Amino acid sequence: MIESYKKNLFIEFSGWFIKLADFADKAEDVYTLPKLELVLHTGNIIRGCIIGYDRTRQDKLLMVIGIPDSNPKSEITLVPGSQVAAITFMDANETLRVLEPSATVSVLELKRSVKKVEEDLEKIVESKISLVLDTDNYPENNRKIVLETIKFLPSIFESLTEDKLGKKAVIENIENIKISITEANSMVLENKELHIATSTGYKLPGKEKERMKREIESVL
Repeated sequence: MIESYKKNLFIEFSGWFIKLADFADKAEDVYTLPKLELVLHTGNIIRGCIIGYDRTRQDKLLMVIGIPDSNPKSEITLVPGSQVAAITFMDANETLRVLEPSATVSVLELKRSVKKVEEDLEKIVESKISLVLDTDNYPENNRKIVLETIKFLPSIFESLTEDKLGKKAVIENIENIKISITEANSMVLENKELHIATSTGYKLPGKEKERMKREIESVL
């Protein structure tokens, strides 16, 4: 792992700013963005995710959004790139995974992601929702599909619960979310368990997230 850090993290600050801003332009939501601490020359620390880098300005301005799972309000900070003295990757492994995704997902990585998504869902819904996954027994080639599917859930449920009626419907009807791999996509809600069956075929992320959101709304 140390060799991986040396190989993939030794990039000039401006290179990271460009890389992270480009990634943010393609990301589906802020929950998937790498989380950073930017230490400024003044000694101040900015925690958040880089969502923009304007290289046309003389001060090469960075736009940083506050970490979404720690503050429900949208906090945006603008800071000149030249003021950054150090960058701390708050989860270096996760940063490398999302920026340089590998072909395989380990069981441990999947378990960690399940825990993180459950924590995000609880903050969003303000009620406990458990993910029911057979993490130890998914075939290796299916783990990435499962991981991609559960990564959509925080932003989907954030949209579903943006008003009181939606939040009430989710809290009253969903306690567990089960994920399985099947030949065809389907969505079933029974006994407060939402069963998401997803196929192994390639899916465009944006369209897949919208499909899942639409089908969850239809069964609530």
